[in-house]
Amino acid sequence: MSGDVRRTVSNTGPLISLEKLNHGYDFIRRLYGKVIIPLAVLNEVAAGQFEKPDAYLRYYGIMDLIEIGVVSKRYNFPEMERLHEGEKQAIQLALELQLPLLIEETIGRHVAKSLGIPVSGIAGQIIKAFQQEVISATEAYNKLDELLKAGRINQKIYKALVVAISKA
Repeated sequence: MSGDVRRTVSNTGPLISLEKLNHGYDFIRRLYGKVIIPLAVLNEVAAGQFEKPDAYLRYYGIMDLIEIGVVSKRYNFPEMERLHEGEKQAIQLALELQLPLLIEETIGRHVAKSLGIPVSGIAGQIIKAFQQEVISATEAYNKLDELLKAGRINQKIYKALVVAISKA
């Protein structure tokens, strides 16, 4: 896949994970110049918390980081009916823009991978930030702890990632 390494597409789940982290959007900002999301994803993260979707962007101070992408072509792919609208649009956007996708839901990850889209969750982005020396080992451990305590990753993934950091 080609594409700009400073841009990525995101589904709803990773944004929720970033909300759970202390300064979560700060470290992702150091990895990416733009995180592109479809409008359906913005509506999903803002629902119930904010009167208007753009209030979410203002609240987290990410109006410059998040870009709303519009899917210009509808794709049909296997298991599409099992996905939420945000997932469908995020996968379609990643395909169209030929960018990696931040996605945490199992079915969505499976569908995206089957289409050749590189995928990662926020835990994987913490490891990437550590490997690229964007954050320290201590910051990486702390962020993984926060994800675990917030129920955003399971114990098995947590332990594997802690080992990966300690061996680096």
